[in-house]
Amino acid sequence: MLPGDRVMVSAWGAVTVSEILTVDTQGNLFLPGVGPVRVAGVRNDELTPTVRAAMQRLYRGSFDVYTNLLNASPVAVFVTGGVRRPGRYAGIPSDSVLVFLDQAGGIEPEAGSYRRITVLRGGQPIAELDLYDFLLRGQLTTPQFEDGDVVLVGRRGPVIEVQPHELEPVLVELEGDGDSTGADVLEVIAPGARVDSVTVRGAREGLPTARTFAVSSFGDVRLRDGDIVTFRRDLQADFIVVRVQGEFLGHGEFAVARGTRLLDLLNYVPVDPELANVGAVSLRRRSVQAQQRQSLQESLDRLERAVLLAQSDTQGEAAIRRQEAEMMRTFVAQARRAQPHGIVVTSTAGRQVNVILEDGDVIVIPPHTNVVRIVGEVMMSQAVMFRPDLRVDDYVRMVGGYTDRANRGHIIVRRANAEIEIGGGDIRLQPGDEVIIPPNVDDKWLQNGIDLAQVIYQLAVAASVVIRTGL
Repeated sequence: MLPGDRVMVSAWGAVTVSEILTVDTQGNLFLPGVGPVRVAGVRNDELTPTVRAAMQRLYRGSFDVYTNLLNASPVAVFVTGGVRRPGRYAGIPSDSVLVFLDQAGGIEPEAGSYRRITVLRGGQPIAELDLYDFLLRGQLTTPQFEDGDVVLVGRRGPVIEVQPHELEPVLVELEGDGDSTGADVLEVIAPGARVDSVTVRGAREGLPTARTFAVSSFGDVRLRDGDIVTFRRDLQADFIVVRVQGEFLGHGEFAVARGTRLLDLLNYVPVDPELANVGAVSLRRRSVQAQQRQSLQESLDRLERAVLLAQSDTQGEAAIRRQEAEMMRTFVAQARRAQPHGIVVTSTAGRQVNVILEDGDVIVIPPHTNVVRIVGEVMMSQAVMFRPDLRVDDYVRMVGGYTDRANRGHIIVRRANAEIEIGGGDIRLQPGDEVIIPPNVDDKWLQNGIDLAQVIYQLAVAASVVIRTGL
């Protein structure tokens, strides 16, 4: 409660009270027949017990009390430290610290701490908060705010990168400032029932290290800031799970013996030969997808570094570089969201290669189709009926023609069996082909044109994505 707050107080039973009272400048509620009741700093959920205790010191007998805060005086709280937009923000005394952090744009992940948040009043700490208590257990104790309070988000503490089995990596901020143990990580992330080992990579005494432990002993392992913890499933199961997508009949998931080959499984997948193009089967594999993603991210990292380190000799050139850097940042941000397919080509000229299947493989059985898809730098991306006498240029004319930015000499054609062919507009197409027209990058004035062109082709081939650069 703060001075100026209006409170309705009701009592019934042996004592009858019905009053609307205002907290005075000394932080008291004056109850008729009772006197001043100290409520300054009392939380809203503590107000009824506080008033009841004051009345019980004077009245005997059975009675009950109810209070209701009618209006709360607004407060202005400063939010500073590791947040996106430090500043002064309005709220009410009972607001959670999350309300003020949200107004400040949230915690800056690279600089701010989720575990070291201090509420200051008059320069003195009145509360220490750890948001992991809220994230993991739903517990968040927030003090009653007063005008001029400060929410200080401390510097980010030691951080461990955790790579769970079959899940995306996450960053875990450790509680202490020094070394921690695996038990601190296990409090935040459960390894999963199928995990049997943990690999810890980092640096010790200036040298890179990599150590592997059983999950049962990981809790005692000492960890340092910057370590990478990977949960693994090393024990090989007798069976793997493979899924089927596309044009087939029946169930789409199969548990097969480890070492099963593609053709062995396809013999048990019912298809309608009139609908399924069984000569163009391909695979999607998680390990290949991970490699493609890593390769793409490394290429984007190199591109960003090249843009940041670009030098200019004149003011005019510097202005061009600034414009180029801004457009490149937009392109890189979009490109990082692309997800490679992890495609493995298993057929050529209608003949299937009998590869060994891996756990998590997806077998893609494309349908028979009589259309060709045209996408990318064309006037209108759409599908066109296949004609054996037409080439790429003919199909592009049917969808309105090339845009001014089209790269006509390096057109990408993805066949129905996932094979890639790159060439000019005279490529002969087949039913089910996808034609990707990439944008042209003028490396005569674009300093990083070669790197950018490489990324564009990686995106088109690995993820079937064409991003317009504006460059």
